[in-house]
Amino acid sequence: MQVRHVLRSLLVVVLSVQLVTLGGIHAAQAGMVRTDEYAAVEEREQQLGRVQDFLAEERVQAQLEALGVDPEQAAERVAALTDAELAQLDQQLDDLPAGGSSVLTVLGIMFVVLLVLELLGITNIFVAI
Repeated sequence: MQVRHVLRSLLVVVLSVQLVTLGGIHAAQAGMVRTDEYAAVEEREQQLGRVQDFLAEERVQAQLEALGVDPEQAAERVAALTDAELAQLDQQLDDLPAGGSSVLTVLGIMFVVLLVLELLGITNIFVAI
């Protein structure tokens, strides 16, 4: 009889501990992703890829370094652009003519964007200024 009482007490304790620990588990939340949201994310990734591919070119990196901008920091800044800013930069890349003048134009645009971010206190790229 006493063994039965100990087993019941032990069973009550074990079940109580299990109930308390299982109370903290939450069910996973799933939701539908709308097509326009998915398309916007895909479009941003494509735009970012095109701009970063442009920044990865040797002539662009050389020009950035000539202007005193670290190419890695420029790539990080491009990744931090808003969707509208990234779309505008990508559009300007598409509109530019092929050749050397396009590099200078894009670098000029990037320089202006970086300068505005510096003046607003968002970045600290131009340390020597």
